[in-house]
Amino acid sequence: ERNLDWFPRMRAMSLVSSDSEGEQNELRNLQEKLESTMKLVTNLSGQLSELKDQMTEQRKQKQRIGLLGHPPPVSVNPQQPA
Repeated sequence: ERNLDWFPRMRAMSLVSSDSEGEQNELRNLQEKLESTMKLVTNLSGQLSELKDQMTEQRKQKQRIGLLGHPPPVSVNPQQPA
């Protein structure tokens, strides 16, 4: 019949299964790293948002101080008659 499916092709069944297990382990490790990275990004995004809010509040306070503060000094020219 000339069917050569039975002939060995330099691949053992044990190597094929261990390759797939190794790939699965690698995929699991990558998935764990991705989840960890996503948690870090979420945490950093929250911190950045909080910092942005703090900076906005500080700007508002500086503007209020500028508006409520002392008026700019009036320069008096002593050479002009009063």
